[in-house]
Amino acid sequence: MKRKWSLLGTCLLVAASAYFAFANGKEPAQGPVAGHWECVAHSSAEGDTPFTLDLTQNKEEVTGKFANASGEIPLTSASYKKGVLEIRLQAPDGTYEATGKLAHGELSGHWSKSQEAEGGWDCRRSAPAKP
Repeated sequence: MKRKWSLLGTCLLVAASAYFAFANGKEPAQGPVAGHWECVAHSSAEGDTPFTLDLTQNKEEVTGKFANASGEIPLTSASYKKGVLEIRLQAPDGTYEATGKLAHGELSGHWSKSQEAEGGWDCRRSAPAKP
């Protein structure tokens, strides 16, 4: 009988620990690039083009969407490894690739579209839009 109560107590302790770790109303910690970003792509051919990135991060895996005046497109692939953000995006007009680094709360780097165009880009984190 004593063993039964000991086992029950251990199960309750594990359940309580899990509850306080995961059910206390807090989301799990997100990575440094997670969030809503207001961005500008720079190109000598097309000038500056505003866009946004909505990113979520789980360790090195990054997911999200790109949005500009033409609409929203989910990221084809993305990662954040060793301080470098890599994004690949399949848009109707071609494949875009971008790399960047996070410094002082801002993202910046280089983008290219196949072999047709390239330039720089930079982003600042902003609060997500309210529904």
